[in-house]
Amino acid sequence: MMRTMPLLRRSWLLGLPALLAPALRAEEPPAPVQNPPHTLVWSLGLRLKMDDAARPSDIGARPIIGLRYGRWRSGPVDGSSWHRFGQVRTDNTLTYDWLDSARWRTALSASIVNLQKDSPTEWLESGRKTLRGRAVIDYLGWSHWSVGLVLTQDLLNRGAGTALAPSVTFRQALSEDSTLLIGQSITWATADMWASMHQLSPDTTVHQGRGWGVTDSIVTLRQRWKTQWSWYAQMNRSQVIGPIYPGTDSERTRWSAQAGVIYFSR
Repeated sequence: MMRTMPLLRRSWLLGLPALLAPALRAEEPPAPVQNPPHTLVWSLGLRLKMDDAARPSDIGARPIIGLRYGRWRSGPVDGSSWHRFGQVRTDNTLTYDWLDSARWRTALSASIVNLQKDSPTEWLESGRKTLRGRAVIDYLGWSHWSVGLVLTQDLLNRGAGTALAPSVTFRQALSEDSTLLIGQSITWATADMWASMHQLSPDTTVHQGRGWGVTDSIVTLRQRWKTQWSWYAQMNRSQVIGPIYPGTDSERTRWSAQAGVIYFSR
């Protein structure tokens, strides 16, 4: 009997990793697709967005469209992992996934920006325009935490400036199909970048001069409802720090929220 107990204890310890493996795998990043198939993958949804909680009547409905072909994508497209590992901020610009490994995500994109109009179709309207490049890098090296960096640059040097935004994100799986994401970022930008933002929205509080200007805190709940359906709810707090442009009546802190439902083709 005395000899049997150590054997049982040893067997239990050897079997412990096998019991914990499913839980650990649930927090690991999805396996990367080294060569994405050249087939069109898409998603379609609808979101309700309120840009300023101080004006709840300004809530509006906007479509969600996601497309992927090879390494090119726009919007959310992967229904199997978006609810768990998708970026906190949704990027609707045309993006090229340069590196997509188990721990690293890097993406490059560019978009036309109208420096005189602030509207959903600003690049179609008249006004001074420029080409803004964007590079994103994320490291998912821990089970719950990830860090990222976003760099934007005016590629034509027409006044859109340069911005750098490091971020950290905490992910907690509430179930196999539900995830809570908490993100924090801070943005540094050149003076001309803050000036262009002030020109587009003169009534909004904007940082003045070069330096750290805005912190953003985001809380997101994502739920995979069915195999191809997901929904989400998100709350964002934006805080302007440092000197601001004189004459702005808005508060330094702005709350916004959005919620939506998405259908994924796969």
